[in-house]
Amino acid sequence: MKSFKLIPGPGKLAARLADAQKRHLWKEILADPKYATNIARLGGALMRDGQYPEAAEVYEFGVRCHPHSYLFQLCLGAAYEHAGREADALRVYRRAIKSFPDRFRGYLRLEKLYRRGGCFGDAVSLYKGIPPANPLKEASFLRLFKIYARLGDLDAAVAVLKEAMKHYGESYQRCLEMGKLCFRQGDYLSAVQYFESAVAFRPQHVPTRVWLGIALKELGNGRLAEYEFNEVLRINPGSFQGLIHQAELKIKAKKFEEALAILDRLEKISPGNARVDVCRGWIALEKDDVPAAIAFCERGLKEANVYFIWEQVLAHRILERLMKAAGKAEESGYHARMAEAIAGKDTYDSLIHLAEKQIKKGDCKLAQRVLSRILELFPHNTRAQIGLGEVFLKEGRLPEAILICQDALKRIHPIFLREKIRGHLVIAQAGKLQKSLRLYKQEQKTIRLLLKQIYLRPREPPGIGIQ
Repeated sequence: MKSFKLIPGPGKLAARLADAQKRHLWKEILADPKYATNIARLGGALMRDGQYPEAAEVYEFGVRCHPHSYLFQLCLGAAYEHAGREADALRVYRRAIKSFPDRFRGYLRLEKLYRRGGCFGDAVSLYKGIPPANPLKEASFLRLFKIYARLGDLDAAVAVLKEAMKHYGESYQRCLEMGKLCFRQGDYLSAVQYFESAVAFRPQHVPTRVWLGIALKELGNGRLAEYEFNEVLRINPGSFQGLIHQAELKIKAKKFEEALAILDRLEKISPGNARVDVCRGWIALEKDDVPAAIAFCERGLKEANVYFIWEQVLAHRILERLMKAAGKAEESGYHARMAEAIAGKDTYDSLIHLAEKQIKKGDCKLAQRVLSRILELFPHNTRAQIGLGEVFLKEGRLPEAILICQDALKRIHPIFLREKIRGHLVIAQAGKLQKSLRLYKQEQKTIRLLLKQIYLRPREPPGIGIQ
């Protein structure tokens, strides 16, 4: 195995370890390197403390002393990643896969690195390259499906799962994921069929039955949907999901008093719940109580857990209808865009991509509003801050653009190289417009150094089809 080039630094590693215990442990390792546990302990401690270059040096030493250790190869790759050394991390993970082709963690790490660099084609090729005889082949189909689903290429994702079923038969996970894909495509009948198959594998699993009930509800079969939610409550009488979906069925059927009784019960189980508030807003909408509908939906959006999609989508759709009826076209359009975006993926991914798309289109007003919403949900999110910096730059608000990007760059993790480059680009361009030559040259120098660390660049457009 080839030796690794040590990270350059001020003096030997021991001199860069401020903690006496770490220095002592490093000396023990140098004196007797055969004890792999000491190397793992020191490397882990350095990683936890954010000393990524030092951790990389420890793991380099570990890999040289224990060249057949899969763990040390993965740890070294992670240290390189966190230190912002993409090319080195890529090399280590590829070596780990070559040495241990039947272990999955190396593939997962490499896939993550490809996705972060926007190289989805390489991530696809990674799993397609696993031969059928490899015991990981079956698991690779699930990862391949998730890559396509993340790209929004749902047809390709469906094709992958069908191929997996063809070779390995139906399983709970494959049926569940196929049901979700069909649901996202609006094919509710197929979604119901696949969710029924998933329920057959795990008849007492509440989340699966909830998915089946939701698909039946969207299909328009309220009677069977209600049966499924009753089954959920039979399995777990206090199930929030079972009760809230029953309440929503009552609202659709305009049985408002029954719905309110269920919501009152849920209020005791989960006080201040966003979904309960949004459902109350829905009832207010149906009763033409506009102020109450707006108040409940806005409160629901403030309280909504960022990982729960339906509450936010429903609230934005109600507000869209209300604003449209009030003749507020801009507000209505904003809520329509938010509902459409959030319904596609998880909240953060959906909103950040919507905001960045609007920045490219030059719609700074909508971009700023979406980014502000992201910062409400994810305070101090550096990617959103840099997005705001780009908006301020486009609007000519140069001091604000510089300040917000400088604040983000103080806290940004070294792993997010492209994000750092964007931040420095904003500051450089703002400096140029302010005729601050010193700031401009300083930022350009930093950008060139960061660009040298980037290895992965997208070579294929999104939406790669199945071959």
